[in-house]
Amino acid sequence: MRLDEITIDSKGLSLGAVNSQIRAATNHGVRVNVVNVEHLYGIAPGLQESELTVKGNANDYIAFLNNGARIIIEGNTGSFVGDSSQDGEIIVKGNAGYGAGVYSCGGTIVIYGDADDAVGQMLKGGILIVKGNVGDVVGLYMVGGEIVIAGDAGKELGDYMIRGIIYLKGECKSLGHNAKYDKLIGEDLNRLSSLLKKYGIEAKADEFKKIVRVSERPFV
Repeated sequence: MRLDEITIDSKGLSLGAVNSQIRAATNHGVRVNVVNVEHLYGIAPGLQESELTVKGNANDYIAFLNNGARIIIEGNTGSFVGDSSQDGEIIVKGNAGYGAGVYSCGGTIVIYGDADDAVGQMLKGGILIVKGNVGDVVGLYMVGGEIVIAGDAGKELGDYMIRGIIYLKGECKSLGHNAKYDKLIGEDLNRLSSLLKKYGIEAKADEFKKIVRVSERPFV
């Protein structure tokens, strides 16, 4: 182990104690590994430029308000991973629960497994990528950003979306209100190709469908 890297064992510790240790280490430029965090809700909130790896599964609200950190979760997460993220990168190597990336304004969240309902609801900016399948009502009220789904989606995809783009490789059970399919253009293909290559997702950009709003005024 490098001298600039530590491991925090969270077993038996409170949320406040673990987050205090994480913040103290990352404030000094130390890369942090944490283990045994399954019992804690809200690990690593609001971290700025730093590196954190969760060895194993994580619970709800991990990495909410992320503000520039690179956070890797080597297992599954509970609900609301990356809630209200501002910047940085969150990598989930397993599955994610309900509401991944809700309210996010920036940064990137990549989920290599499946994600539950409500992915990217009220998304304001940033990038949300799911290699597997997603549940229902993904992208509800999104006003910006991009959602990339390499698997299938459930019902009401893009419901009442106002701005932003959803890219879908598989099929969805239904589009939501104010959502429609649109033609992929060169800019979309270049963008998708770059993201898929960067995150090691084996798919071709031209296999995706593009979903956009119908109107800027979805409630009229």
